Amino acid sequence: MLSNAVKRSLASPACRRAIASSTAVIIGKPAARGISSRLAASDGLLLSQIQTGTPSRSAFLSTAAAAAASEAAPKATHQPKDPSKAPASPETPFAPTPDRKYKYFQNVEITPGGVAIVRFDNPDKKVNTLSFALMHEAQSLWNDDIHSDHSIKSVVFTSAKESGFIAGADIFDIQRVQDKSQLVPVIEQALNFFLRMKSKGVPLVAAIHGPALGGGLEWAMWCDYRICTDSPSTKMGLPEVKLGLLPGFGGTQNLPALVGVQAGLDMMLTGKDVRADKAKKMGLVDLVVAPQSLEKVAIETAEGLAAGTVKKSRPKKKSLVNRIIEDTPPGQYVMWNKVKQMVDKNSGGHYPAPYAIVDCVKFGLANPGDAKFKHEREEFAKLAATKESDALIGIFDGMNQMKKPSVTADPLSVK
Repeated sequence: MLSNAVKRSLASPACRRAIASSTAVIIGKPAARGISSRLAASDGLLLSQIQTGTPSRSAFLSTAAAAAASEAAPKATHQPKDPSKAPASPETPFAPTPDRKYKYFQNVEITPGGVAIVRFDNPDKKVNTLSFALMHEAQSLWNDDIHSDHSIKSVVFTSAKESGFIAGADIFDIQRVQDKSQLVPVIEQALNFFLRMKSKGVPLVAAIHGPALGGGLEWAMWCDYRICTDSPSTKMGLPEVKLGLLPGFGGTQNLPALVGVQAGLDMMLTGKDVRADKAKKMGLVDLVVAPQSLEKVAIETAEGLAAGTVKKSRPKKKSLVNRIIEDTPPGQYVMWNKVKQMVDKNSGGHYPAPYAIVDCVKFGLANPGDAKFKHEREEFAKLAATKESDALIGIFDGMNQMKKPSVTADPLSVK
């Protein structure tokens, strides 16, 4: 539990201003209207203008916020040799049984039509999160139950929880790694798992209900087809920038490839999420259905993809203006200059995450091979080692702790 001093610090006006500043994610206020492309009427030059609210001129993190974050953050423990196999937190011991072979997944179900259904289901949390332990178990599940089974013609990934698909990565796994450079091989192992999934050569479908954030959306973007529900609880986003990080499981590469560079940058630099209707319009998902129809439609779609009667997802077709902006050297030159100007203006040059995100996207466009993923995970590890990320994660943890009922609070005197 947080001490009363920490709670007072987190509740202070200075800390709240710092939190407001950080959650505006430097690129602008939460009401930022995003990246819009247009032709300049004055001289006909192609411009990419990032329209935002007026940025805060206050310091990025106040002394009070930094102190609160430092005290709120979990203390580092002895670093194991393989961080990916380290226990994320005290959890219920798990013993496999025939009815439950895996801790973080229900048993794989295979339909008569050859569709393997993989359901995320963390019994220790209300929501699913991508922890080191889950990713390690996912590799075992894939290798033991799916990869060599030739009767499986397609795969559907979904959640057994009503609370959502995957709410993001377990950030405290990251905190527990003292030497952040060790995150590079851990992320590489995860990327190799996604590439192995693809190497089976069968259609992969993501069936999303509720939040698919951070690593959850990144998992879905490795699939060939994405279906989500029209529930108000369904939302998708890559909010890593709010924690001083970047999407590390291929997100800086796969998102722009799906929705375009400008739309992808807008999502990653603001950290904002999108709802089902907008996700469909921008090409992030292929189909929107009612919650009660999700799994049925996902199975039918997976069968259709395997049979060739349903076409795989393709990147959203760009307008002529966006093709000029994103796919020509003059357009890219203007676009990157505008992006840098706005990040400079809103961050004052003191916030490394948005610069790293922009760098990863630019690197990926210039290096279409596997080097782009290597660059991304190396940049992720560098950001994880920054004081800005450590402070933001500490504040995030502190604010979440404040929401929990305290069992150590001083009793109120009754007169």
